[in-house]
Amino acid sequence: MINEWWENLDFALQLFYGIGIVSTLILLVQTFLMLLGLDHSDMDLDTDFDLDAGDSGMHILSVRTVIAFATGFGWTGVICLKAGLAMWLSLLIAVVVGSVLMFSIFALMRFFYSMRQDGSVNYHNAIGEVGTVYLPIPPGGQKPGRIEVMVQGRLAVVEAFCKGDEKLENQSKVKVVDTIGERGLLVEPLD
Repeated sequence: MINEWWENLDFALQLFYGIGIVSTLILLVQTFLMLLGLDHSDMDLDTDFDLDAGDSGMHILSVRTVIAFATGFGWTGVICLKAGLAMWLSLLIAVVVGSVLMFSIFALMRFFYSMRQDGSVNYHNAIGEVGTVYLPIPPGGQKPGRIEVMVQGRLAVVEAFCKGDEKLENQSKVKVVDTIGERGLLVEPLD
């Protein structure tokens, strides 16, 4: 029955149906994998056409946007030809609808990407916070000790240095005044 239906279609309808059906199946598989958390959203096609989303690393020609274009193109072509429009007009409308879908998916993915949070800790955010000495901090900033301090809403144990001449003992209160490198803090005793 399906073979008979397919054979009765002209080449243009077969082409549009083929693109529509295959791209819809890929879209469904992509959606299913995304719901399971198994999608790979960083899969971009290697192209020289590079309309990107600033620093996000997203490109207009990603797997998702190309599939969205093909889905819109295929089904719009089918609808236009079934409505009796000329082939050139059907192609034009299909390209427009596919492009609108492609740019819409790109804009949507860019919006979702902008809502992502970077999970890395920026220790500059600890400056001004009060912490507690966890491991004693030797004087003169020669060796690090450790402090417990709130960084970005999390309690963290971080290496800390003190410029002063006195050793900072366990449970002493300190104030973070600067960072040292990427993961160290400069502290002073809290009076």
